[in-house]
Amino acid sequence: MATQKSSNASFAEVVFEGKPKVVRSFLHGLMLGSGLKSKIYFSWDEGIDHGGKAPRFAEKFGLPGTDVHVIVDSATNALLKKHIKLIGPDHGLRIVSQRRIRSAKMEMKFVAYAPKYDQEIMDFLKKLPAGVKMRGFNHEIRKDSDAKGVEAYSAVHHFEAHGEGTITGPVDVLVDYKRRSQAHPLIEVGEIKISHS
Repeated sequence: MATQKSSNASFAEVVFEGKPKVVRSFLHGLMLGSGLKSKIYFSWDEGIDHGGKAPRFAEKFGLPGTDVHVIVDSATNALLKKHIKLIGPDHGLRIVSQRRIRSAKMEMKFVAYAPKYDQEIMDFLKKLPAGVKMRGFNHEIRKDSDAKGVEAYSAVHHFEAHGEGTITGPVDVLVDYKRRSQAHPLIEVGEIKISHS
């Protein structure tokens, strides 16, 4: 799997009915037993949207009636399809749906109050991973020479840069890019939104 080029077509969203711990344990056992080097992402861990914050909160904490949404690579999805009849209520979980992912995207924005931070963020955004694109990027810089020297004590700043756009690409690459973006204190990223084939 590591040699395969990443694309949304090689991932699927699998929805399980069951407790999150049971689903996690089942998938971990499946990976160990099959010898696959699977790529598996739990929606609640990675901020992948599937219906708002309330369902994700319920899913994360295993509240009753919760579906567990998991993104899996194509090899793991094929293995699940092959053994779907063996997975049932007797095991504490069942598969509700398996849908291929067509596209993935997330919104990002930032505000910087010094040129060096603006440049740092712009340099970070210029180094998008292969297969990832920035769409509709808007970058504005405002300067107010009258405010110079009082920024620490005022809501007015002599330099203010705003940027926002939509990042699109393979879901696994977006998950990694989201993690790296969140490590920067001035960059805000939204949930990853996926569309199905």
